[in-house]
Amino acid sequence: MAKVVFVVGASRSGTSVLAEALGRHPEVFATEELHFYNLLDPKAATRPDAGRHLVSQLCVVQDEAGFFAVKNGEIAEWPDPPENAIARPGEAVFPAYLDWLARREGASVIVEHTPMNLYYRERIRAEFAQAGFLLMKRDPRAILASQKRRWIGVQKGARDIPDEDIQRVRWSGHPILQLLMLRPTLRAIDEAANEPDVLPVVYEELVRKQDDVLSGVSGWLGLAFDRSMTEVSDSGSSHSGEEGRTGFDPARLESWKKTLSVTETWLVERFFHRHLQQSPSGANPSPLELAMLLLTFPVATAMAAYYSSKSYGNLFDAMRKRFL
Repeated sequence: MAKVVFVVGASRSGTSVLAEALGRHPEVFATEELHFYNLLDPKAATRPDAGRHLVSQLCVVQDEAGFFAVKNGEIAEWPDPPENAIARPGEAVFPAYLDWLARREGASVIVEHTPMNLYYRERIRAEFAQAGFLLMKRDPRAILASQKRRWIGVQKGARDIPDEDIQRVRWSGHPILQLLMLRPTLRAIDEAANEPDVLPVVYEELVRKQDDVLSGVSGWLGLAFDRSMTEVSDSGSSHSGEEGRTGFDPARLESWKKTLSVTETWLVERFFHRHLQQSPSGANPSPLELAMLLLTFPVATAMAAYYSSKSYGNLFDAMRKRFL
């Protein structure tokens, strides 16, 4: 059975770029963001054919880049799932599917990188015999900056993204909303960092010392370092000017300084100073901008909730995890 590694952390913390780097190793297969625990499994729970249906959904997301079609309920006829990917009675669905995928791809390690799996660590440990977690840590100012511009990257991306998903990303990028969601996420990251099957990876160190960090991750996985792992793309970058580059660009580490206002910078440094990976800026807030952020926060929250209603299998549980 292949080893399964879950890359987890805050959204926009570098989970995708680390998964892409690992996926370039000849013995590793990196999946799409499969959103099994936060979306697919809760939605299928009441179906009598839940096991087969979940494998059909996973195949559409993985092989047809069909995440948005699955999430938005746009598929009228589901494909028949591969019989040898379906869990036997008493087995969990997700491990059986990933083991089948590893055999299909000839991989000894499977990497899955849905950030929200951070909140499902105990269930993953219960279901997987060989699982580990790569925990991405990144300066929260860079996370906020990336969230703020994320909708631009979504619009310019290679995939055809539905407008409602672009609007979800745009409204949910409100700085105060992001800071509120970041608080429990950073708390969960602090807890996970001390767990024995978790390897923390700092995004800033990955960019500055890519060979050293990727060599360390490879060793943790029991693999030899392969230089092709450093040839990642920036297709998911929220900074449109970086499109088309390959490799880890250290200039990206400073991009938050151009994206965040002094008030937004001050908010992050004020509330999350322990998690900064770069020196504090000493920014001071603008009272007028702070007032505008507070005034626009309720509308942004309502619109983000409206457009996010299909993004989770259990919206109440997701909100509890993201805000409490």
